[in-house]
Amino acid sequence: MKDEPSGTAAVRTLAESRRALSRIALEIVIGFIGVYAAFALGAYKERRDLIDRRHQIKRALIAEIRPIVRIAENNIAGYERVLAEFDSSVKVGRPAPQPFIESVALNDHVWEATKQAGGLNLIDVPTFVALSQFYNMNSNMFAQYAQLRDFSIAEILPHQAEGPRAFLEPGTTNERASFVIYRRALKRLANMSRSLHSGGDTLLVRLARDTI
Repeated sequence: MKDEPSGTAAVRTLAESRRALSRIALEIVIGFIGVYAAFALGAYKERRDLIDRRHQIKRALIAEIRPIVRIAENNIAGYERVLAEFDSSVKVGRPAPQPFIESVALNDHVWEATKQAGGLNLIDVPTFVALSQFYNMNSNMFAQYAQLRDFSIAEILPHQAEGPRAFLEPGTTNERASFVIYRRALKRLANMSRSLHSGGDTLLVRLARDTI
């Protein structure tokens, strides 16, 4: 049996080496594709999780804001009516201020929970600013109502049984000077309610724009 020429053996060895290198290269490429695919899938799932969480937060905020806006809308006419009735009663010399003694609590649990949990990172800056303005206005309105309630308890309730003259300056037909606080509070609450209603409606549209 003749020995294979050395040149032929070298060519065969080179071909086998190339095939081996090709297999290794292919395995590397397949491995890289697998790693990339796994990374891409992980990144996609992470993005989907963030999107789902953002929608969840926005839906919860919408559910919290909507009744606040509805109450504010109703309060506009209510505060204006009370002020008009008080003005009319003063004009006829029989002031009849309506006391506000109901205790109300600030309802911003979703907003506070969202801030504490870092959920605001998922909300765009303009929406965050609008949310902050809305909840700050709501908080200020509650503070103003608390002042009106304190005034009612201190200045109105103790004198209601005495009749209208108890709310006039002694010997005059002028209302007591302290009632400037009452008038100012009613006007501010009406204006705050109007701003809260208008801003809240706009905010609800913004939040619902891309929420599923």
